[in-house]
Amino acid sequence: MIVLPYPPSVNRTLRTVAGRPILSAPYRAWRTEAAEAIARQTVEPVEGRYRLTIWATAPDKRRRDLDNLIKPVSDALVRAGVVQDDSLMRDLKIRWTDHTQPGGRVVLQVERA
Repeated sequence: MIVLPYPPSVNRTLRTVAGRPILSAPYRAWRTEAAEAIARQTVEPVEGRYRLTIWATAPDKRRRDLDNLIKPVSDALVRAGVVQDDSLMRDLKIRWTDHTQPGGRVVLQVERA
């Protein structure tokens, strides 16, 4: 299991500056935080095709789209070297937990497919 901080929504990962898309400051900060969290945990890389399960704990009771968490989490796994490429994902399960937690979090299970 891998525990990560709750990511910004995929809708908030990019900003346009002078007509060019750039990574938003909150997303850049989260990417750094996620990489540090993965480095602190004992995470074995998964070679080749893989299955990903995500359990998301929201930071509060506001409405949120669960599917907006997939891309940031998947990209963090690639950047940290846990998986080779997110195109190798063969199965994805994502669900909310039954409670909230200040700041939120996501728990991941990555398995060879």
